[in-house]
Amino acid sequence: MSDIYAENMSRDADEAKRLDEQFDLMTQNIGYLLHPDVASALPPSPRVADVGTGTGIFLQRLQTSHPNATLDGYDISPAMFPPPQQQQHLPNMSLRVLDVKQPIPPELQGAYDLVHVRLLAAAMLPAEWGPVVRNVARLLKPGGWLQWEECDFAHVRHLRGRDGSRVDTARRMGRAFRDALHERFEHGWDTLADDMRAAGLGRLVEDVVSSDRLPESRERMTANGMEAIFKWAQLVAHGGNVPGLPTPGDELRQAERHAFADIESGCYTRFDIHIACGQRTS
Repeated sequence: MSDIYAENMSRDADEAKRLDEQFDLMTQNIGYLLHPDVASALPPSPRVADVGTGTGIFLQRLQTSHPNATLDGYDISPAMFPPPQQQQHLPNMSLRVLDVKQPIPPELQGAYDLVHVRLLAAAMLPAEWGPVVRNVARLLKPGGWLQWEECDFAHVRHLRGRDGSRVDTARRMGRAFRDALHERFEHGWDTLADDMRAAGLGRLVEDVVSSDRLPESRERMTANGMEAIFKWAQLVAHGGNVPGLPTPGDELRQAERHAFADIESGCYTRFDIHIACGQRTS
């Protein structure tokens, strides 16, 4: 079972903390954890699957509003799962390994009232989106909903937030990251609704929101993204020459200092967050 995500991003405690913060910042800007049409359709004790669950943060947040839900998280790797002692405090939640690029096990097909997915792009290639959406849709009960969020990272912009803001290094690093993963980032977010329709889902609902909708979240959202960029840079810099990327060592460390100084000066990111929801009607 190949963990493609790990080729570009680390799986450690610092990354878990960053991912949890990223999740909450995105949710704040979206304005909801569940789309209202999805939330209103859930039964009192829903069975919920979170695909690409990582730290299980979505399930933990959902448990607050749905304490009677059965919550199952799936990921290609258990490396980001909370430690066992923490999982003991989440009695309704289970976390398991599953590769959704492979056929869904028969016992999981048609099992869930809600399936949630967020940010699989880094682990996906262009031709994989349609088959993976079809696989994920097979988890749904008749009447169940799939909610999926992806970001248009192919068109991230670093902007000046106030007079005197600096953007040069942050923009340079953002461009290097975007260009290196462009094949992954340019797909998915713009085809989710069509892929859901092709998978047999009906009553489609789409939403788009800007990552900078809440001004108070802009600095942390931008810093969180920059942390991801430098984690990626440190991971790939030793593997060869990446266009636009500083060389490992002092040059990369200096670029990191300058990029975060740009953010402190008022530089912030803007990109679109796409939400697509589809219901299994039969």
